[in-house]
Amino acid sequence: MQTDYYIEDLVHQTADLVVYRVLTRDQIPLALIRLKYEPKVLDRLQGEVFPNALAQLQALSHSCLRPVLDGGLDPVDGYPWIVARWWDGILIPDRLRDSDLTAEEFNRIKIHGEALIAALGPLAGTVSFNPSSVVTCGHGEHTIDTFSIDYHTWFEAFARGVHPAAEADPYQKFNALLVYLKRQTEHISTPLATGENPPGPAAPTPQLASSTASAFPLKILLVLGTLVAAIGFFSWKFINRQPTSVAKQPAEMIVASDEPDLVKSATIAATLTPPIASPKPPPAIPPPPRPGNRDAYMLVDPTSPYSLDGKVGEWITFHTTLSDLDEDGHLLVANSSIKVAFPPASGTLAQTALRNEVTLWGFLSSPSLLRIVNPDDIEITYLLQEFYTIHDEKQIRETLLKDGQIIPVRGVVTELTKSRKGNTFYLQFKKSGPEFAAAIEIKKADASLSESYLKSLEDKEIEVRGRPKKDNFGSRLSIIVTRKSQIKVIK
Repeated sequence: MQTDYYIEDLVHQTADLVVYRVLTRDQIPLALIRLKYEPKVLDRLQGEVFPNALAQLQALSHSCLRPVLDGGLDPVDGYPWIVARWWDGILIPDRLRDSDLTAEEFNRIKIHGEALIAALGPLAGTVSFNPSSVVTCGHGEHTIDTFSIDYHTWFEAFARGVHPAAEADPYQKFNALLVYLKRQTEHISTPLATGENPPGPAAPTPQLASSTASAFPLKILLVLGTLVAAIGFFSWKFINRQPTSVAKQPAEMIVASDEPDLVKSATIAATLTPPIASPKPPPAIPPPPRPGNRDAYMLVDPTSPYSLDGKVGEWITFHTTLSDLDEDGHLLVANSSIKVAFPPASGTLAQTALRNEVTLWGFLSSPSLLRIVNPDDIEITYLLQEFYTIHDEKQIRETLLKDGQIIPVRGVVTELTKSRKGNTFYLQFKKSGPEFAAAIEIKKADASLSESYLKSLEDKEIEVRGRPKKDNFGSRLSIIVTRKSQIKVIK
């Protein structure tokens, strides 16, 4: 283990990690990542837990994966740190600031991502497919898109005694990336699957950056990578499995047995036994005082019922996707029995959070109900919907403005207005401030965007596709439109 790295620059920082560009004694650039956890997670990483997690992380290998070379626990504060290979390239959000993604770029990223999933097998669920984690390197035919493991989730899972590959669906995460890229690509007509479990892609062979690479060695690499990943994952599952008595197994597990007589008996029993009324759920209990510090919330896995054992009456937090809204106005957590209740008069917040990735902090008032008592206790971390509305204005201002990505926005045009200097038209989506509109700068726009045409859009629902922008000297949020093709009349 080499610990004498020279920090050259701070390149990225979030609440959970910091990334530095460092140099070795041989002047080789690397990425040093420091990970931040709450004290109870740090305590669980002591002993052999962290070295075991680090060793399994270093064993992952693929041409599109940025490898981890070194790591340890800081002797002063105990925070984990790792060193990964440094790749000179451009992040996806930075690439999209200047122009749309081309169809060729989209297909190249898709092929590289699919090849990585095929090679890693079950372990692909640990890859971070967030756009800000994808780095495009090289030029021309040697261009390659590189990905990294979600390091923070990786070590946190080991601290909880579970394997990170068991907690994520790689296709769901990768599909979210494709939806994001699709929005930035004007010339792709093939629709993308948007379901939660899209079918697994075939294992294509990408054109990699190395000029010495050939098809035959790459196939060997993919096969070996798949075998190593599968053996490591299922060996871990076998070693760490807990003995469970038959009496406690779910009924569907017993029916799924390989014994035909057992299947027949279970089927007959299910046919002859009269239905039993489901017991009424226990009443929800009132919450104690809300913690003043988010570190006091207990981190749980909403998809695991065992993670919720003994948590009723506690303040908990978790990251998830909200999949639907029931008839009572509760949001449903994806792949979980938990429903989320929002504070009174927060219907707009619920609509904004729907079908998005969110982090929640709330009170578990029953085994199936999480109560959010403060609107600030829901944080949308990754917008996934197909289009945005005026209900998403807050998230567009806080998240999408800085990313500079092209987004589709739907709204009813309340009126057509003109700037004081008369050089810009505004298709207003709101009747009161702050303004939210589609902006058409007359000198830069196509002649087809005439005043008469724009006037005809009043009282109609339209979808505009463009980059959001906020006025330098005001609070107006605008979607920039220069071509008629950016406007679609919905009704």
